[in-house]
Amino acid sequence: MANSDRATESLKEYLTDLVVPHHRCNVNIISDHITMLHGNKSKKQLSRKKRAHKSATLTRKEYAALGLNTLPTRQMRYEQALPLHKLWRGYIREHLELQPGDQVPQLHEQRYEEFSRQLVKIDLHGAKLRVLQSKCPTLIGLAGICVMDTKNVLKLLGEDHRIRTVPKSECVFSMHVGNMEFTIFGQHLNMRPAERSVKKIKSFVEPFM
Repeated sequence: MANSDRATESLKEYLTDLVVPHHRCNVNIISDHITMLHGNKSKKQLSRKKRAHKSATLTRKEYAALGLNTLPTRQMRYEQALPLHKLWRGYIREHLELQPGDQVPQLHEQRYEEFSRQLVKIDLHGAKLRVLQSKCPTLIGLAGICVMDTKNVLKLLGEDHRIRTVPKSECVFSMHVGNMEFTIFGQHLNMRPAERSVKKIKSFVEPFM
C-alpha cells in the first residue's frame, strides 16, 4: 500500500505541474479516480518483443541474397589457406585423440566403429582432400584445401589458386592425417558440419594405411 500511495502522490504532482502556475490552486485530483496498473508484461507483449528481436537476424534466404555464403573464385591464394590447414591438423588430432605413432584401427578391433563415427563427424574446413572417385569424370583427381563445407557441396582451393565446387553425394574423398590415409564416402556427409557433429551416424568410413 505504501508503494501505491507514493505512486499516487507522484502522479498528482506530475499532473499539477502540467497546469499553468496561477491555476494550480484550483486543481483537485481525487485519489479514488486514479487507477494504478501493476504487474508483469503480458505474454502477448513479450511475444511481440521476441518477434521483433528475431526479425533483427538474417534468414537463410537473406543470407544467401547478400552473398555471404559464397567465396570469390579467383581472389584467394592457396598460401592463404595453409594456416587454416595447420589449425585443422591440430583440431583433427585432438578430435580423434591421436598420439604420435598411432595406427588406424583395424576392422576387428573394438574401437574401429567409434573411430569411424568420430571421423565422419569432423569439421572439414581446412582439411586437404582429393577426389578419388566420382560420377563426373572431370572431378576425379581434384585436390585442395576445403574452404567451405555446406550441406551438399565442398569448396576446395587448389594449388592453382582456384576454388572448385565439388558435390558430396557423387564423390569419394581421400584425406591424409600424418602417415594415415582415409577414404570417406561423400554421400554420408550430406549435412551441415554443425548438424553432422551431433547426429548419430552409422559406421560407413573405410580407413586404410
